[in-house]
Amino acid sequence: MRPAGQPWRVALLALCGTLAAHAGDKGGPAVGEAAPDFKSWNAVTHERIRLSEQTGKVVVLTFWAAWCPPCRQEIPVLDRLQSKVSKDRLVVYAVPFQVPDEAHGELVKIFRSLQVTLLEDRSGYIASRYRIDSLPHLFLIGRDGRIAAEHKGYGEGSIPELVADVNAALAAVPTPAAADQPPPTEH
Repeated sequence: MRPAGQPWRVALLALCGTLAAHAGDKGGPAVGEAAPDFKSWNAVTHERIRLSEQTGKVVVLTFWAAWCPPCRQEIPVLDRLQSKVSKDRLVVYAVPFQVPDEAHGELVKIFRSLQVTLLEDRSGYIASRYRIDSLPHLFLIGRDGRIAAEHKGYGEGSIPELVADVNAALAAVPTPAAADQPPPTEH
């Protein structure tokens, strides 16, 4: 028997599971391919950000939602990662997925105290470029601008694999980005 007031948690876990079950159905960017470029802005500082301008750095790009319990567990781990590695070597971008306008201000307040950069994506443009269909959904982009790793879902067991992937990306010698990358579209 479930305690009263808990059905929403079961529903959220079921939704996260449903999203994860359909992972890969839409064929997002694959490991080794050029990361889809985009322009956005930092939701806290309003600084313009273009992914392709981060070449030479490792980029952690995570798509998450505040209503997703595994997503809420992942953000503090990524914040600790960003605090340990300088932003001239690694940047962590968090892209909120389908956030209602009324919740956006609260997210900005929370991210003011974090090292992770909260990106604007209210239109869903960035999520569509990466064909997000599961949460959390993380892409590790190497210093050469190519997808180095992809992680779908999150659990305590994910941390060693993520750390190993980040360390490998930081140690890798970058190769020139492919010319097959289309220019970003303003949104």
